[in-house]
Amino acid sequence: MTRNGFCVLGAAVALLLTTAAAVVAGETKTDAGGVDVKTAVATENSTVSLDVKDSDVRQVFESLAKQSKAKIVLESTVRGSVSSISVNNVSLESALSAVCKSAKLQWRKILISENSKLLEQPDRFAATVRLMSGLGFPDLIIAASSTGRVQVHLEEEKSVRSVGSLSNSLGMKEVYLITNDQAVAAKAVAQEKADSAAKPAKFIQFSKDQMDLFMQMTPEEREQALISSLNMMDQIGPEYMAAVMESLANVDPTYVRALVSKQTQMMFRLSPEQRRAMMKFNMEVMKELTPEQMKILQEDALAVMQEMQSDAGK
Repeated sequence: MTRNGFCVLGAAVALLLTTAAAVVAGETKTDAGGVDVKTAVATENSTVSLDVKDSDVRQVFESLAKQSKAKIVLESTVRGSVSSISVNNVSLESALSAVCKSAKLQWRKILISENSKLLEQPDRFAATVRLMSGLGFPDLIIAASSTGRVQVHLEEEKSVRSVGSLSNSLGMKEVYLITNDQAVAAKAVAQEKADSAAKPAKFIQFSKDQMDLFMQMTPEEREQALISSLNMMDQIGPEYMAAVMESLANVDPTYVRALVSKQTQMMFRLSPEQRRAMMKFNMEVMKELTPEQMKILQEDALAVMQEMQSDAGK
C-alpha cells in the first residue's frame, strides 16, 4: 500500500474510533420519571400513530418508543402534557416534531456507543449535547496527537450522514434525545438572579461580622487591625476606588446625607481632645495636596456653593 493510502486509511480509522467519543448522550434504562423506555434500534421505515388529548408527555414518548422500538431518552425537565395530537402512520421523527411542538420541547437524533457511561446520566447527556450544539467549528478531524486524544467535529449534513451510515460497524446506536431547553435556560437565568441578589446580603453580613469582631478586640488588637486595614487600602488599585466613587455617586442623596449627619453627630460625641486631634489630622492631610489639586478642590467647592444657592432660590 502507498504512503498516501496509509494516510487515508489512518484518517478513516480515526474517524470511526472517535465519532463515538465526540457524539455524546445519556439515559438510564428507566428514565427519571419511571417510564420504561425500550432500547431496540429504530428502523427508517417504521411508522407510528398517535391519538392523544391532554396526555402526560412522558407517557406519549413511551408509546412512541414502544411502537418504533427506538430508544428515546428524556431529560428530567421534560414534563407537562400534550394538548391534542392525532397522526396516523407517520415517521417517528414526524411524530416527535408534533409532540415537541405541542409541549414546547426539542428532539435530537444522537449516535452513541452502546457502552457509553452517558447512557446512565440523562441530564448530563442533555447538557453535553447543548454544549456541543453551541460550537461553531468547521468540519475537522484530529486523527492523531501526542496526547493520544483524537476527536471528530462534523456540522455539514453530508458528512454527518456519511458517519451515520457506519454506525452499526462502529458499535453505535441511534438515540433520540428529548430536552426542555427553555426550562433549563430559565432555571439558569433565575439562578443567576438569585446569586446576584445574594451578593449584597453577603457583603452586609460580612461587614457586620467585621464590626462584631472589632468590638471583641482589645485596644491593642484594634490598633493593629486598623493599621493593617490602612496598609491594605494603600495597596488597592485605582479601579477599586473608581468603582466605589461611581457607586456613591449613584446612591440616593438622602442616604448619603443621613450617613454624613450620623458621622457629624459622632464627632460631637468625642472629647475635645479627640475631636481636635482628628481635625488636625485632616488639616495635615490637606497640606500634602499639590497646588494644582488645591485649585481643583477650590473650583469644585465654588461650583457646589453656586449650585446650592441656585437651588435655594428656586
